[in-house]
Amino acid sequence: MDNEELFLMLEECVGHASQQLTKGQNLESFAMVLQANTQTRYISVDEMDGETRYEALLDILRSEARAQTITAIALLSNVTIPENFNPTVSTGIRIHIEEKDFKAENKLSARLLYVPYQLFKTTTDDTIQIQLHEPIPVGLACEIFK
Repeated sequence: MDNEELFLMLEECVGHASQQLTKGQNLESFAMVLQANTQTRYISVDEMDGETRYEALLDILRSEARAQTITAIALLSNVTIPENFNPTVSTGIRIHIEEKDFKAENKLSARLLYVPYQLFKTTTDDTIQIQLHEPIPVGLACEIFK
């Protein structure tokens, strides 16, 4: 898989999350997938409970991975970053990333990426701005692609 495609999908994910946060909305878990044709697709579920929403998204992603219709996933959630990672701020976007390279003997990789953020209101018009801090990568065992 071309890493550029994965990075573009992650950029789109963070952009979508940032938009939700700066519009004053709660950041609800959602997923994006990279299809074999390099197109990205947004996935959400109509579930109010955050934990149930996350589990429903995991089920959808596992099903699509078994069908081999996707080559990468990004599952986002709004979290408090664990202190042991020494984040700049404790609020963060956690992105569960997995990819499968079908051309390289089904090579798998997985990781978490914590993106610390802060929200600020401007003094002139009360619009909300977001400041993203340096991401924190963490190794992870595959949960979607097995």
